[in-house]
Amino acid sequence: MHKDLEASFNKVVEILKKDQRCKGGWHYGSISRGAEDIYSDYDPVFLVADKDFESFAADVPTVLAAASDELLIFWGESFNNEYFKNYCSVLRIGSQLHQFDFFIINADYPEEWMCRQHCKGCTRDQLIFDRAGETAAFLDQGYRTDNNLPDTVRAMDTYWLHTEMLIKYFKRKDLFKIIKNMDVLFHSHVDLLLSWYDTLDWGAWESKVKLCVPEEKQEHLKAYYTTAEFHDLEAAVKKSIALFQVDAAEICKAKGIEYPDKIAAQITAYFHNRIDSEA
Repeated sequence: MHKDLEASFNKVVEILKKDQRCKGGWHYGSISRGAEDIYSDYDPVFLVADKDFESFAADVPTVLAAASDELLIFWGESFNNEYFKNYCSVLRIGSQLHQFDFFIINADYPEEWMCRQHCKGCTRDQLIFDRAGETAAFLDQGYRTDNNLPDTVRAMDTYWLHTEMLIKYFKRKDLFKIIKNMDVLFHSHVDLLLSWYDTLDWGAWESKVKLCVPEEKQEHLKAYYTTAEFHDLEAAVKKSIALFQVDAAEICKAKGIEYPDKIAAQITAYFHNRIDSEA
């Protein structure tokens, strides 16, 4: 953690310790797992009663401004609601810019999904402060979400559907439709791999790929990325289709799922024939 951001975080905590609306808080993110480095930011979660929830949230920009030289950006997530809020901010401290994420949980609605998600894996060991023991007691309940794996069959169906869809966009030379559908192929391939390799109980897909998927399979995902030129995009899709088939067949065998070889073969052949034809 950068020393300037650490100092700013400590100022935030001192301010909140004087705010009776805040019951306490705990660390979430990399610092809660002991994985932080000089580039990490803070991801504190603060516990607030329902009666104080909205007024406390409204005062967060004032708190962050007071703990820094300048609050440049204060950005609320689109999913923020009356049960859970996350505010992402950029602070200027001296000549340095730092990110500071600020989570608030409504203590009276702990069963809400986002509330449970931000208790996941957190215990008393991650406490920042606890005004009257309520925060520790809250964490002792062990609120958490399930680690739901992607559906292997749906990942394959999604992949082949959008592969066939790509044909008309290549024929029309509709660049941004191609880019959009290649993004769907990429994420379907990610889902396919995570349906077998994911063993991580936290994090978004990018962390799961980095930490769970073997390096040779990570190389398969890199094949989707190229220049925004039609011939490069076409070559990337052709290469990626072949790699997806390899991974899908292996994972289906490992999971005891029937591999849809007929579907894969027909769509692959049709894609190549149509893309390579003049009409």
